[in-house]
Amino acid sequence: MSNKISVITVVYNDVKNIRQTMESFFSQTWEDKEYIVVDGGSTDGTADIIKEYADRLAWWCTEKDKGIYDAMNKGILHANGKWINILNCGDAYCANDSLRRMIECSKDINSTDVIYGNAIAITENEDKHMEAGNDISKLEYSAIYRHGCSLVRTSTHLKYMFALDKKKLIGFALDYDMIYRMYHSGCKFEKVDVDVQTYDVEGASNNIYKSIKYNYRITTQYGWSLQKFIFFVKALCAVYTKQSYLFRLVRDFIFEFLLNNMLPCVCSWKIRRLCLKLMGISIGKDTFISKDVYFMTPRMFKIGNDSDINRGCLLDARGGISIGNSVSISHNVSIVTGGHHLNSPTFAGKYMPIEIGDYAWLGIGCTILQGVKIGKGAVVCAGAVVTSDVEPYAVVAGTPAKKIKERTHDLSYKCKWNILFT
Repeated sequence: MSNKISVITVVYNDVKNIRQTMESFFSQTWEDKEYIVVDGGSTDGTADIIKEYADRLAWWCTEKDKGIYDAMNKGILHANGKWINILNCGDAYCANDSLRRMIECSKDINSTDVIYGNAIAITENEDKHMEAGNDISKLEYSAIYRHGCSLVRTSTHLKYMFALDKKKLIGFALDYDMIYRMYHSGCKFEKVDVDVQTYDVEGASNNIYKSIKYNYRITTQYGWSLQKFIFFVKALCAVYTKQSYLFRLVRDFIFEFLLNNMLPCVCSWKIRRLCLKLMGISIGKDTFISKDVYFMTPRMFKIGNDSDINRGCLLDARGGISIGNSVSISHNVSIVTGGHHLNSPTFAGKYMPIEIGDYAWLGIGCTILQGVKIGKGAVVCAGAVVTSDVEPYAVVAGTPAKKIKERTHDLSYKCKWNILFT
């Protein structure tokens, strides 16, 4: 069955970014697609650039409208695809196969109304991976994914257009209002593990206080509840608190000094395990982590069952580290999710997640760099530097790591550590 995707870009006076955004669409390897561009009557040359692509567009216009959401509604009405994706001007797809992977990674595409994935937030100082939420029930309280990182079934989107009559009440949050109404009506959502779009954080919606206020208005449109009021108050308090020097002082004392200087002195793994879990680390059953391990952003680190991590390891989880079951991580391994843009005038940071599959074995002194996925049963030899994904059961070695052979697929062991005082 056809899974044609209609991509809609709305723009107004953004000659600086429109070409890059349009080229991002045309670079997509998913062939069953169409492009709709809605220009709000630009006067800076944006419309001239759009005209250059006119013969490759399914539909486009340049005329005054009532704002971004009115333009999106206009584009939705002209969509002929089975799915709709919104690509805002200035945003781009994370990879040339982002749309293809969204379709192919869906496990229930015939009955799903919304397929959504992850985003990468771009600021002057850093690029940060934004993991979409897995728990759909949390849509009751706030958005768990970025609207542009979703495919919405066209027939569903036509039922749930952007409610322009609410613009004065909820401003730039009309996209979450649309998502919330779909959620409340029983639409089916499915998350796929795909990085879909990059987006510029410095936009009209980059006002955390207004976002919290608008979210509260959206989530209470069907009635007030104490739980939602508490969520609203906690969100406001969290914003105020995180801006204070006292918060930073306490945070750094706990997650730097206590975690990496004091906790390694505790010889009981049971006590260390309890402390690590209290600090936000997700640790599976019968998993062991040695004393002399350095953590960065522990709340972004999770490890499954029957795994072990030996001494001297660097676990930089600023971009998120996910380790599966029965994984063995040898001494002095570095797992690094953070880095910098080489040519950035501001030395902007970049943070991308790392995933390590079940039964993987990381040899002594190897380094796993940001954005890498280590497949199930894979082996990284001692001293190797891994810069790209490792396929399941592959054995890789060298700098950069290359496949040298394949491991047996018949794996059923559990990593056990029974030495006291470690």
